[in-house]
Amino acid sequence: MRELMREFVQNQRQAREYEAFLSQKVAAARASMQAGVGHDNDEVEAMFAARRAAVKTA
Repeated sequence: MRELMREFVQNQRQAREYEAFLSQKVAAARASMQAGVGHDNDEVEAMFAARRAAVKTA
């Protein structure tokens, strides 16, 4: 039973840490977009499409 409780507590801690990490990433991305430094989804898709095409031809 103790092991089960330890796992539960560890899982809860990891979930909180991940939520905090994700929240920080989202806040950074929003700040980047507001500052005009970020890229919108269409730009990112185009950049990675070009990268995929370059890898296929290499």
